[in-house]
Amino acid sequence: METQKIKKQLKSGARFYLNRKIKENETFIELPRDITKHATSALRLKEGAFLNLFDEDGKEYLSILVAARDGKMKAEILQFLNSKTESQLKISLTQSILSNEKMNLVVQKVTELGVAEINIFKAERSSIKIDMDQLEKRKHHWHKVAIAACEQSGRTQIPKIKTYLSLASFLEHQLQENTKQTKLILSPNGSTYLKDIKVKPVDLNITIGPEGGFSETELAVAKSNDLIEIQLGPRTLRAETAGISMSAIAQALWGDF
Repeated sequence: METQKIKKQLKSGARFYLNRKIKENETFIELPRDITKHATSALRLKEGAFLNLFDEDGKEYLSILVAARDGKMKAEILQFLNSKTESQLKISLTQSILSNEKMNLVVQKVTELGVAEINIFKAERSSIKIDMDQLEKRKHHWHKVAIAACEQSGRTQIPKIKTYLSLASFLEHQLQENTKQTKLILSPNGSTYLKDIKVKPVDLNITIGPEGGFSETELAVAKSNDLIEIQLGPRTLRAETAGISMSAIAQALWGDF
């Protein structure tokens, strides 16, 4: 295919995540029902339209839409694309659970900003009453939100989403396994500012509390696990604003912006 035509199609915006690995020798791929419906009904793509597919390994391919004899849609793989949209800074956002709408917003926006992992936990002052089974069900929904954000933003890696019933549970399972991670916790009473961090982090965890803030117990546990208490300034951010803002600032300071 001509180079100019390829470059034009790369900007078409029609991108879909295939929840499996695309093999090197595959030429035609039968598209799952959800992708077919979105491509043909929502985006009004016709046979012969170009689209990009990226798989669970983060590999992206330029493809063309083909109608099969049985009425199903297939994608003909045309070319591997060396997409480079993932940040060199690994950001893990540890976010206290919020209402459905606010949580969807956080997952969507931090995915667009390049966050690699989203850890959702129930804080002591969280207004949401939820158990582990309910968290697992919501995780499936948040995964779909992250996929849609990756498709829109050009990313090829879906953020990992994990759930915990408390901040202490998260700290026990996650942070102790990664001693090289720079660990921050946002607090209005923090004595450290981002400008005070002199060593450029390559693996960063940002922990955000609920609407009512962290309890003294949670802050004590966080400090005992070497989390640095950070404040952004004199204004108190809403819980859904804080994680998005911190992710954007981290990318601007140490990432790929």
